[in-house]
Amino acid sequence: MPQRRGASPVSDAGALGRADTYARGVPYDRFERLRSRTPVVWLDGGGAERSGAWAVLRYCDVHHALVNPGLFAPQPDGAPHGPASGDAPPPPGDAALIDMDPPARAMLARIPSGDTVDFVGEVANDLPETVRNALAGGLYALLRHPAEYVRLREEQADDRLLDSAVEEMLRWWTPVLQVRRTVQRATTVGGVPLLAGEHVMLSLISANHDDEVFPDPGRFRPDRFLRAARPHLCFGYGYRACLGARLARVHLRAMLAALLERPGLPQPAGEPVPLRSSVRRGFAHLPVRWTG
Repeated sequence: MPQRRGASPVSDAGALGRADTYARGVPYDRFERLRSRTPVVWLDGGGAERSGAWAVLRYCDVHHALVNPGLFAPQPDGAPHGPASGDAPPPPGDAALIDMDPPARAMLARIPSGDTVDFVGEVANDLPETVRNALAGGLYALLRHPAEYVRLREEQADDRLLDSAVEEMLRWWTPVLQVRRTVQRATTVGGVPLLAGEHVMLSLISANHDDEVFPDPGRFRPDRFLRAARPHLCFGYGYRACLGARLARVHLRAMLAALLERPGLPQPAGEPVPLRSSVRRGFAHLPVRWTG
């Protein structure tokens, strides 16, 4: 690792850049330990999918990097982001071009009552990957928190609560685990000096589960964003945020409304299989069954 005062190797960080780690689930406890002890830590590229980088784990530091694209330049990663330079905001109205009316009811009709289906492979299989991962994560949040599902059904006429629930689904799940940036000039983040040309890995999942910003982060709380909560960083932040953010929100809101108006309840019907990826968070398989 690059020699930096105050940035000694930490064993907890070793697996954060490896896909196999996330195939077993997000290591929230490891992120929590690192945020409190070494919130900017070196990830060796050896054995990982990409070259070495500084992992940035706290919300405040990730947010700082995201809102300063002239200092932390985005790296191409296949996701549809905004303008590449720091001084070219998109023309007004461009975001509306990706809006649509998703056929959520028709999609959920692919889950017949009583039968087990794979939500990823049979229900949402024809959607873009990030949208599919967001929908699967949102549904999984409800499956893991049935009491909150019942509450949302009882209060489904409250549009503000449903909008907040969508934002909480995105924060709780976070379908893009991390994004990479290249340091443009010497700076310091989290007490660690970074040099021009070095790479940083901004952990969106860690930032979105930072308990200094989101109390009780492991709990799915649909009303969290009704209050003065800080914005989550699921899609980045500012005009360099992912252009697919609005599309994902529209689909997720439509799916939630369709779920709540359908009689009966979705339930898990087997063990879900997470994706093997250190970048995308989703499921290879998510078996569900509709009951009632």
